[in-house]
Amino acid sequence: MKTITIILVIIAVTIVVAATFTSMYYGKIIWNSSKTKNELTLPAGAAPQWQIEVTGDFNQEESWTLTQMSKMPLTEVIIKSENATYIGVSLIEFCSQTGILWDAGPLNVINANGETATLSVFQAWNSTYYPYSYSYNVIVLAFVRNGQWITNQNGGPVKLVAPYFSSSYQIGQVKEIQSELWTVSIVGDVANPLVLTGNNVTDFQTQTLRGAFNPGDAPNVTADWTGVPILNLLQTAKASSQATQISVVGIDGYTQNFTLQQVRDGEMMLGLQENGQYLTTSQGGAFRIFAPTPDYKWGQYWVKWVSDIYVS
Repeated sequence: MKTITIILVIIAVTIVVAATFTSMYYGKIIWNSSKTKNELTLPAGAAPQWQIEVTGDFNQEESWTLTQMSKMPLTEVIIKSENATYIGVSLIEFCSQTGILWDAGPLNVINANGETATLSVFQAWNSTYYPYSYSYNVIVLAFVRNGQWITNQNGGPVKLVAPYFSSSYQIGQVKEIQSELWTVSIVGDVANPLVLTGNNVTDFQTQTLRGAFNPGDAPNVTADWTGVPILNLLQTAKASSQATQISVVGIDGYTQNFTLQQVRDGEMMLGLQENGQYLTTSQGGAFRIFAPTPDYKWGQYWVKWVSDIYVS
């Protein structure tokens, strides 16, 4: 009897852990253990004279001074190997504050010498908001180290601090953040491979369906879901008449396979808007699978951060 009880307890714990991680992946949990601006202290005196150009996929390119950056929500990151505590703006917060668009993908962080470190918006978001982040892996544009403004000799006035990335990513004297477009490739058994971005996805006819979504960690969310029907994209890509399924891959590696009948039954779309608003990274954007029908409303079908669709 005691053995059975122990087994039941282990099973229950396993179910709780699995449910927790499922809800973290499919839901919209935001967990950021970094301190808020009000809990952090900047050095005395004015911020050093410095500015960062924001360029790329924008209606208007802009410059942001270090003084402006110091007034944004701040984050600290602890680098144990350096015995250092950095304070700055998380890279994803900088994107949000400076208006980097919803469909951004790669971010080229360029310093005064032309050295470049390329990260994705997903990596910037993932480092900051996923539950394992704490204060050790947040990617930050740092301007304070151990309570002092970072000097030029130490990579200042603004240094990219990217924990768990190689030393080539830890570049100082950051002068420019250049945004490139998020892409979704439709390849495989097709005669006309497609590469979709925020610039050309609107060339296709979109549709809006009202339906329920169950993310796995909360009650159903009923909303208007807007996207491009997958079947229309396959037609444009000239999928082979012999093709029977697609594999949808997220930038994080998560993959779901669907038969073409499932695509039809789920009225699946390459989704880009919820209730008329473009998807944020935390919602699985720039592009996510929408399947707002009763049999496919579950989170495991709504693949986040879609980067590739393979036809076979």
